[in-house]
Amino acid sequence: MNGGAAELQRRDTVVSMTVVVLLLLLYFLVHPWLTGLPVGLDLLMGGLLLAALRVRAGTAAILGFVLGPLEAAMTLGDPGIYALVLTVTGYLAARSRDILFVDAPVFVVVYLFTGTWLARSTLVVAAGSMTGDPGGMLLVVAFEALATAIVCGLIDVLTKSLVRGAQSRGTMIGPMRTDVR
Repeated sequence: MNGGAAELQRRDTVVSMTVVVLLLLLYFLVHPWLTGLPVGLDLLMGGLLLAALRVRAGTAAILGFVLGPLEAAMTLGDPGIYALVLTVTGYLAARSRDILFVDAPVFVVVYLFTGTWLARSTLVVAAGSMTGDPGGMLLVVAFEALATAIVCGLIDVLTKSLVRGAQSRGTMIGPMRTDVR
């Protein structure tokens, strides 16, 4: 890999991880206000899945393991179930990156929808929080996954365009370049 491509990849990773951290912080800040809505936005799952696109499978699993009990504390759920589901989600999401094409915006949206829907559906079933019609609950989870996929997909596209736009203009994000003559 040449120096320019390595620099672009490093900056892409730094900017992406900064966006993921901001998504996670935003999730914990706005979660109390989002719980009253009929269909919420799951920025925690979106942040985990976007991070899994950029890091190794083990790191994504550790991130899921750390975020699981935090999510359980916010929703008053079982920390063990949340830790297990988010750990497996992080690991499988990072491994799926090796099989699929991650730079296509359509893939990212489908990836975010599928990952969020599968993880949230598993949490609903495993935590036993299905009250009423199970089909209706899974439909609500699907709408939440769709909202998460659209918002986090747009954030990912904006992040990529920010990094690539800075590279094409010759203006680098971060520390000043010293190799310019």
